[in-house]
Amino acid sequence: MSTTRLQERLLTCARVNEESGCWIWTGQISNTGYGRLTARDVQGRQRMQSAHFVSYEAFIGPVPEGMLVRQTCKNRLCFNPQHLEVFEVDGRNGS
Repeated sequence: MSTTRLQERLLTCARVNEESGCWIWTGQISNTGYGRLTARDVQGRQRMQSAHFVSYEAFIGPVPEGMLVRQTCKNRLCFNPQHLEVFEVDGRNGS
């Protein structure tokens, strides 16, 4: 799927919170409270992925190996690329 089509697909599941600027995911939600959707991974396989992860890749670029994506706004349903950052997981304590 092209980046533009993926961006459009993501935006069809957005409800913008004018106050916070969050793009609230209105699609499927995981048991842990994060938005999720089926999308192709870097190997081209269809799999369930977090909406914020897919949004980062669609609007910003690939997530570097060994890095995770989190919302700086602390809203699990937000997938606004301006609210996303990559971070390295510390292998000693899992944070």
